Amino acid sequence: MAKRNLAMNIPNTHKKHYKPMPLLRISVLTLFFFYSFIICVLAQEKANVQGTVKDQTGAPVDLATIILLRAADSSYIRSVFSDQKGNYQIPAVDEGKYILSASMIGFRKTYLPIAIRSGQKTIQAASFVLMPETNALKEVTVTASTPSIERKDGALVVNVANTALAAGNSAMDILERSPGVSVDKDGNISLMGRQGVTVMIDGKQTYLSAEQLANMLKSMDGNNVQSIELNTNPSAKYDAAGTAGIINIKLKKNNMEGTNGTLSLSGGYGRTHKSNNSLQINHKTGKVNLFGNYSYVNSNFNNTLELYRIVGQSASAKVFDQFADFQNERASSSIRGGIDYKTSERNTLSGLFSGFFLQGNDHSTSNNRISDLNAPLDSTLTTLNRGRNKYNNLSFNVNNTFNIDTNGRKLVAEVDVSRFSDKTSNYYDNYFYRSNGENLRSPEFILNDMPSIINIQTAKIDYTHPLNSKSKIELGMKYSSVKSDNNMGFYNQINGDWQNNENRSNHFIYKERVSAAYAIYNQTINKTEIKAGLRAEHTYSDGNSITMNVRNKRNYLSLFPNISLNQQLSDKHSIGLSYSRRINRPNYGNLNPFLFYVDPYSYQQGNPFLNPSYTNSYELSYTLLKKYTLTAGYQKTKDMVGEMMYQDDETNIVYVTNENIASENVYFANLNIPLELGKVWSSNTNINAMHLGYKADIPAAPIDFGQFAVQANSNHTFNVTQSLRFEATLQYRSPLRWSIYQIGTSWGLDLGVNKSFWNKKAQVKFAVTDIFNTRPNTVKTDYSNLNVRVFNTWESRVARLTFTFNFGNQKLKISERSLDSSEKNRVGK
Repeated sequence: MAKRNLAMNIPNTHKKHYKPMPLLRISVLTLFFFYSFIICVLAQEKANVQGTVKDQTGAPVDLATIILLRAADSSYIRSVFSDQKGNYQIPAVDEGKYILSASMIGFRKTYLPIAIRSGQKTIQAASFVLMPETNALKEVTVTASTPSIERKDGALVVNVANTALAAGNSAMDILERSPGVSVDKDGNISLMGRQGVTVMIDGKQTYLSAEQLANMLKSMDGNNVQSIELNTNPSAKYDAAGTAGIINIKLKKNNMEGTNGTLSLSGGYGRTHKSNNSLQINHKTGKVNLFGNYSYVNSNFNNTLELYRIVGQSASAKVFDQFADFQNERASSSIRGGIDYKTSERNTLSGLFSGFFLQGNDHSTSNNRISDLNAPLDSTLTTLNRGRNKYNNLSFNVNNTFNIDTNGRKLVAEVDVSRFSDKTSNYYDNYFYRSNGENLRSPEFILNDMPSIINIQTAKIDYTHPLNSKSKIELGMKYSSVKSDNNMGFYNQINGDWQNNENRSNHFIYKERVSAAYAIYNQTINKTEIKAGLRAEHTYSDGNSITMNVRNKRNYLSLFPNISLNQQLSDKHSIGLSYSRRINRPNYGNLNPFLFYVDPYSYQQGNPFLNPSYTNSYELSYTLLKKYTLTAGYQKTKDMVGEMMYQDDETNIVYVTNENIASENVYFANLNIPLELGKVWSSNTNINAMHLGYKADIPAAPIDFGQFAVQANSNHTFNVTQSLRFEATLQYRSPLRWSIYQIGTSWGLDLGVNKSFWNKKAQVKFAVTDIFNTRPNTVKTDYSNLNVRVFNTWESRVARLTFTFNFGNQKLKISERSLDSSEKNRVGK
């Protein structure tokens, strides 16, 4: 084989920086002037209620819970805690009649009435004298048990913190094992069988392409994940992007007093070795909470691809029988740190920094055996690929939460700035052989250099205003700006020198600005909860292929109504009904009109004329005993963006692009069943049944496909002792049709064991994912002149051993406790 010259002199026309648009600065200033104005108008002077708490001997009681209740209906207003001298103070209380309650473990709860009149600034309440309970407990130990899957505020919540199956896995591994979630070979995420999902991290949209998001999630330590929220019908408060709904990955945040942290060390092996190590530290004292974590992930992985393609319909058809082996090396570091500073009793200022840094090397060998149909081997194409990847993602966030009063009025302002850098280079060595092994023609050496920079700025304000104990309104505004700068260089090696191929190189810049505002009205009438919202989003986008002189601008306003009704029929039964409209804007990578090289017979091509797609969603839900849930729904999408494959029977070349191909109709039903099977065994089973239908009037080959499919996820936990726990997760997905592709059956079993010791400060977890190695997948299409079969295997069976150690103070200060259930049930009910 000829040797390629690695010495390169690559021109760098990629812009390193760009200045933020003045419009963003104007919008941020406008938002914060509005924020300051509302604070000045609403933060009016009110009365302060103060008093003392003592025991029967006259000694002060420290950390007693003081709760302010409205006298008319005993509805909760707010709570504070007494200090070491037994003193307490409740600031900014409106005029009216109230009830004060004081409680403390080991004492009987005591009540006092108070009244506040107009003009009073300070109210000195009578002293509480707490009497001991007759059967006071000397020591109370509470072990909180959170269900693995639960439905909360219309979303399916997967609680993954501290589970054996989460230990040592990446965030992507955990996401793939969540009910109703699937991920294809390109990193596209589907929810309940549908693509077009918006993935958020701690409530913030990532704005990354599918590949970039997949790389980040694969390198994110699963030990840092608290829970995953799956919401197919989110409220108007959230961005309207994502026709299939929203997936929100919530990271852990420690609220314990003092200094504490967690050290996690994990190693694993499948076909290659892996490691996943992290350190989290938190320091909270007084008004300041400092937190940070660092993780290092070594995520080497190996996968294979078999592709069988028949070109032509006659006896002279050609067969391409391809086998490719991929070996990928990934080493990533992530750092996250922040501060919460309580500037006053009612105001908290927070700052957050996060950084993600990845370096990787890819190696693949592909052998494509070419022959006539039912004939001996004619020739072979061997492609050697070496890729270098370098991703950096830096994000900064500043937010302020102002509790305007004790009635629940709240104003939150937030600004985010992010920069994502992707430097990817791929070398392709193509060798052409006859059937006897002799050279068919000279080899070709290709370099594909694809740097890109994404800059993102967002600013938003959210305001909550309770009208009374039964109703409230929510208002908000948001502005976001995204600029993606992609400069792809295509180089051929000629006589040992790399020369730019201008016909295949491309510089593409995409800009997008979205301005949004929303209003939500919440009302409780008897046992019926009503939430009605409307979100308006104005979008300006500009996709500019400088090389090809192709530019596409869009400027449009869209309205997104959202309404939900929940009726408590009895203590055991409740029903819900909801409707929402959402949008799926084309991925800016898919808008790039140029060709992305794969090998001499295949490539990908962008489409600058993609339109946004809109989805109308309807859902009906039923809940039994506040834990068993059944949800049925219908979703209709217009101008669905889907992947299409085309084949030229003359050149034997196949290419993939995205188009607004069809209307999509989805009917689904989701059943969630949590069970307590004795004192040791608990389980949660989620079953999703759906029918996906696609229809498009394409003259050459109309689309009219539909299929019924089932996805199931069953988690089981066996608490053998207080320190020993076994876990098992079984997943199943029946054959599924997506667009022109038929996807085969997939299932897998994950097993894990968790042993805690050193007074539960340390844990050792051992887990094996896909123990029977059954998750590899098949895809086929017989659409139009296509006859393609794909069998894809990846490193799904991995054994991991994880050690976790919690150090420092691990106890919540009593002042951080939430209200007990008896008080919670009185809030607004």
